[in-house]
Amino acid sequence: MPVITIAQSKGGAGKSTLALALASEFADLGGTVAILDADRQLSLLNWYTDRASEGMDTAAIKVIDASQLRDTEIGGAIEKAKQDAQLVIVDSEGTANFKTTYAAQDSDFVIIPTRSSRLDLERTVETRVMLERMCPGVRYRVLITQTAIVARSSTEFQIDQQIRDTLPTFDQHMHMLDGFRAMSNWRRTLPEVEREGLARTERARTIAQSILGAILEEITQTEDAR
Repeated sequence: MPVITIAQSKGGAGKSTLALALASEFADLGGTVAILDADRQLSLLNWYTDRASEGMDTAAIKVIDASQLRDTEIGGAIEKAKQDAQLVIVDSEGTANFKTTYAAQDSDFVIIPTRSSRLDLERTVETRVMLERMCPGVRYRVLITQTAIVARSSTEFQIDQQIRDTLPTFDQHMHMLDGFRAMSNWRRTLPEVEREGLARTERARTIAQSILGAILEEITQTEDAR
């Protein structure tokens, strides 16, 4: 079963939103997802428990509290989650720690989300260095997040270009969209937000589907090459 870790040592890059968006689209295809919430803020665990308390479906996407695990225990948690789900996503903490490194070592793919800022770029490079030194052979790509669709500054464009010039990067940006925000606000998946008319989701779903498709394709290519 594929394992995806979302790693970024700086908070606020949209890791939890990305995890939920990918899980939403995979579940909508009929798959089951286990998310290991290793962030002490437990945003995704709270999303999950709120859904359960409201009597909503919790079968397709299950969120597990991994925030209190020792660094070396995350591998065992990943293996256990793989027994119960067709896709495992690890939402790491927004700080540099060994738990993220151990999770990445047991992953098929790592996403490094980053905003278009110099500070985020510096932390992204640090994460890249960690992956290449500690997790040789693990595929990864950088995802530029929280960008406006219009009215972006020249500085943001320059940083985006620096990222693309030096790091493997997704073609797609994860823009700031109401569809993504509605998942957290209403405790819904993206397809549920769409069905219930809580926000416009066309662009958000297209972005999530594109990212998920690119990841699964890379994982498949890697497995076929072995």
